[in-house]
Amino acid sequence: MDKENFFKELEELLKDIGDKQLPKNLEVTITYSTGEKDVLKVSEAFRVNMLAATKNREKYLYIQDRLISLDHVVKMQFKKINKMEK
Repeated sequence: MDKENFFKELEELLKDIGDKQLPKNLEVTITYSTGEKDVLKVSEAFRVNMLAATKNREKYLYIQDRLISLDHVVKMQFKKINKMEK
């Protein structure tokens, strides 16, 4: 699959998700250029939104009462949360 088709499928997935509340089955650690880190529990929709935001070169992403400046994000690490964990 080429890059253009991949991002077209991501955009279609975002349209399908819409305002649905998906389970928070991922833990993301966001590392900033300042050395600070945020650890958030997120759904797969966040990962899709993040990929679309980077493709579209957006400056900000809003999640869980946090405004994230994508210019300052150095790394995002996703980890699957164990289903048995609460």
